[in-house]
Amino acid sequence: MTESPQRTGTIVVGSDGSAGARRALHWAMTEADLRGAAVQVVITVDPDRSSVRTIAEGERLAAETAEVAALHDGDAEVSVGVHEGLPVDILLSVAAGAQMLVIGSHGTSTIRHNALGSVSDVLARTAPCPVVILPMGVD
Repeated sequence: MTESPQRTGTIVVGSDGSAGARRALHWAMTEADLRGAAVQVVITVDPDRSSVRTIAEGERLAAETAEVAALHDGDAEVSVGVHEGLPVDILLSVAAGAQMLVIGSHGTSTIRHNALGSVSDVLARTAPCPVVILPMGVD
């Protein structure tokens, strides 16, 4: 009998269904295969501060994400969770103890960035683990 390899940690991926989030998921699954890690996808629901505004929308996105992950060629175990709350707070909490946190860049405008702040900027400065921010156009 062959045992499955022991996972050596978790890579957390923030997802909102955007193209950047899909790139982050693919990158994280490939990295998890190399590290023997698991992937934990975090979808945050917040009507005011997230593009995912309802639990139903989050659950639909979680199901789509699980389907995409199942098509991945590697061995990474992927779990998907929907959480209510501020995206930065949820991601910081889930990333505690993770090997790394992976997010995609949205390329928001300077005006929006200055007015609302950037999730990726805050995470890069305060996360309890290394943060990978995939720029637009990186696969």
